[in-house]
Amino acid sequence: MIIDTTEIETINSFSKLESLKEVYGIIWILVPIVTLVLGITIGVLVIVWLEREISAGIQQRIGPEYAGPLEILQVLANGTKLLLKENLIPSTGDTLSLL
Repeated sequence: MIIDTTEIETINSFSKLESLKEVYGIIWILVPIVTLVLGITIGVLVIVWLEREISAGIQQRIGPEYAGPLEILQVLANGTKLLLKENLIPSTGDTLSLL
């Protein structure tokens, strides 16, 4: 049985197509996840910014707008501080009430 080169090219092109389908499948799984994470992050930033603006307006005080444009740097600094905050649990006493 002799296989001519056109059949071999067809087989090779089919295997390339299958690998591309797998890559596209992975990309189409990651795109909604990344979109959702970015949407939630931006939504939280906007809510925090609005809360600060409303609180500053009610209290008639100058807010943290000096920390960058639209208070973004202050919000990012607060979020970083919250993520890196260390929980302190004393060695004596009721530790369940502190968790």
